[in-house]
Amino acid sequence: MTYKVEILPTAWEDLKHIEDWYLIQFGVETSLKVSDHILDAIERLESFPDSGSIAPDEWLNQQGYKMVICEKYIAIYRLIGEVVYIYHIADTQTEYTKLFY
Repeated sequence: MTYKVEILPTAWEDLKHIEDWYLIQFGVETSLKVSDHILDAIERLESFPDSGSIAPDEWLNQQGYKMVICEKYIAIYRLIGEVVYIYHIADTQTEYTKLFY
């Protein structure tokens, strides 16, 4: 079964900020490489929506959120029916759980 992956506007905004940072720091090629890597990890959720890890925050777990790790970034998502909703993309070294409070 193939699931639909929907990247919500907040996650697109997160990805844009990541791309912009890499663009300024390292150039276009690196920026595109990083964003492509993140999008590839998210795309795998179409086939394997349960492959993500549980979030380190108990409230997020209770709400059904999971995360997929893309090197130093994570995509936080929730499977609802046959749709995987991507809520945020964040650096693993930040307090990303606060994005939900």
